[in-house]
Amino acid sequence: MITYTAPMWVGLLIGFIIGAAAEIWGISNPETLIRLAKWEDRLFVTCIALGLAIATPVLYGLYAAGIGFHWSPKPLYLIGVGVGGLLFGAGLAISGYFPGSIWMALGEGRRDAIYAVFGAILGAATWTALYQTPAGQWLVNTLNLGSLIIGGKKVSAFIIQPFGGLSKLDIFGISIIYAISLFLLAYYLPRYKGGQRSCLRVNIERRMTPYEVEKHIETARYLTDGGLPYSKGSLAQKLNEYYAVEDNVTRWFMVTVAGIVALTVVLEMFLHQIFGESTTDSWIAGQLFMPSFKYSQIVFKGIGWEPFSDIGTLMGAFFSAIFLTRRFTAFRNIIPPSWVERFGDNQAIRFLGSFGGAYLMLFGARMAGGCASGHILSGDLQMSLSGLEFTAAVIASMLITAKIVYNRRG
Repeated sequence: MITYTAPMWVGLLIGFIIGAAAEIWGISNPETLIRLAKWEDRLFVTCIALGLAIATPVLYGLYAAGIGFHWSPKPLYLIGVGVGGLLFGAGLAISGYFPGSIWMALGEGRRDAIYAVFGAILGAATWTALYQTPAGQWLVNTLNLGSLIIGGKKVSAFIIQPFGGLSKLDIFGISIIYAISLFLLAYYLPRYKGGQRSCLRVNIERRMTPYEVEKHIETARYLTDGGLPYSKGSLAQKLNEYYAVEDNVTRWFMVTVAGIVALTVVLEMFLHQIFGESTTDSWIAGQLFMPSFKYSQIVFKGIGWEPFSDIGTLMGAFFSAIFLTRRFTAFRNIIPPSWVERFGDNQAIRFLGSFGGAYLMLFGARMAGGCASGHILSGDLQMSLSGLEFTAAVIASMLITAKIVYNRRG
């Protein structure tokens, strides 16, 4: 088996690639994830599904061919992963952030990301305190089935052992079926609520309804709100208004970014580890306030290049926001439109939403042992059962929370 372990600083490069690509996609803007939670814009679902459809067969095909990877499907402790996913989904809907997108938003110059950083560290610290209590141990040890994937189990750093009677080629075959189901989801799920086509179908069929054009214009408006000016015909216009440019390669970027991100995670797994980001918050909390706590000691011993990749995502998003999309807001008071529509433009209230939502999100992420990066992107890429449970819990919770929080009364 061919294996390799890269030095820690390579995490900076990995984070830079993902941060720049995701900033162009719009993930740095909290409105993007709030609209996902409201089920108004499903671009994230489409892109993740398409990225997994591309990268999962690549991962298991290479593994069957003798390439070694640093496997890390998270342990499936059913109660803790489920409860953590529910908390994560609620925090996501309120704040509009993932753990990794907080760092990207800082790179894009978003003021409410500063509030989210402190809420995230406090959420991670809360789990650090709870972990060593009987309640914390019950959450992670009750119904703990180990590090399972569809068709196998992790038995060492480089080995996924297929279940009895199956081979690596069988797992590869399962990954193809898995990929086909995800591709169909990406192809047929309309991007916009009330729309007819996914972003993939729009590019293939080269047509949109007037309503879909209107939603694209609205999306470009909130993504560039408060950003730097750009000229007609510039790269920034092509990236922000790609729907309006004929025969333009950037029309495909919002789709191909999914493959870029997912294949980068495959490369990362070969080089060193999965892509994960919320561990950094536990590491910071441990270093600053709680160095002697049991969970901090586990984090100190097991942390990889997460701090490097988080810095890389911030740098990549900053580079993209300055030189590519021109969305850098210079930390002006830009509040997500969905939030303004429901709560007004009071900065203090947005502070509470960003801080409190990030707190819930990180508390849930550390309880579940991973976040959108470790469970949903890297976990579902590995066909991890804990990742699939976490994903389902997050989706259910964010939809319910958004329905409650953003429902206009009266």
